[in-house]
Amino acid sequence: MRRNLGTFLRSGMLREIIRRALIEGHKALEDCVSRGLTGVEKKGSFGDYSHQFDVVVEKAIIDSLKKASKKTYIISEEIGEVGCESPELYALVDPVDGSNNVAHGLPFNASAIALARGPNASDVVAAGVIDHSTGKIYLGDSEGVFIDREKPKLKTGVSLSDALVFLDLASLKKDSENSHNPTELSIRLARRAKHVRFFAAASLEIAYILEGRGDAFVCFSRDLKLMDFLASATLLKWAGGDYRILGGAEAPSLLDRGRFGVIAASSRKLLEEILELIG
Repeated sequence: MRRNLGTFLRSGMLREIIRRALIEGHKALEDCVSRGLTGVEKKGSFGDYSHQFDVVVEKAIIDSLKKASKKTYIISEEIGEVGCESPELYALVDPVDGSNNVAHGLPFNASAIALARGPNASDVVAAGVIDHSTGKIYLGDSEGVFIDREKPKLKTGVSLSDALVFLDLASLKKDSENSHNPTELSIRLARRAKHVRFFAAASLEIAYILEGRGDAFVCFSRDLKLMDFLASATLLKWAGGDYRILGGAEAPSLLDRGRFGVIAASSRKLLEEILELIG
């Protein structure tokens, strides 16, 4: 697969692999919720508690990815790493983003997949996110980005004073990090933005920017795992927006188990305006 990656991209096969895996995950989650499988199962590989549905959805997604290509090295939130010899693709998976929302019956959660030709964030060649409350799929690669086959509708001319910003409230729990104050920055941002919202599922909040339903997503503190935002942030960049990872390398390894902050915006201009708050 690696030798013919251009052919796979042009044919849209990688997008189709992601789409099928997301749909399988969606079916698995619906089944789990209908059967009341929402309790905590164990502690996941990345240190967070895994619910019963997290484990089931993860297996459904991994099985689908492996069915498409056994030469895929998978990094997923609950199980950790599913290796293989001589990998042709790397897959970064967030089985359920917004697990606590699911457990509390709140309809804001997603699954996200990023496929890469190598082990770094800069190697991502296709990505997808599914909104489980609607079944809508945000999908794309460097050849194009689609929202249920429709084109993105980013609001590219928005300044911060007119913007709706998704602000991760985890930043309010930290007063000092990497020479800046996440709490202070969050308050300054909230005062300058026209609207501020937080729904506790970063991948979906960033995906909403693709539809013009928001203008930026901001987490000033290092609280997010790479799989929480990389798929949707990459889609956003392909669609004409931009993002910046805070903390660590600019293009970290997909195997990095660290935590990150991130700023994702509908335009480079808006991104830079938010970055000015940091100085």
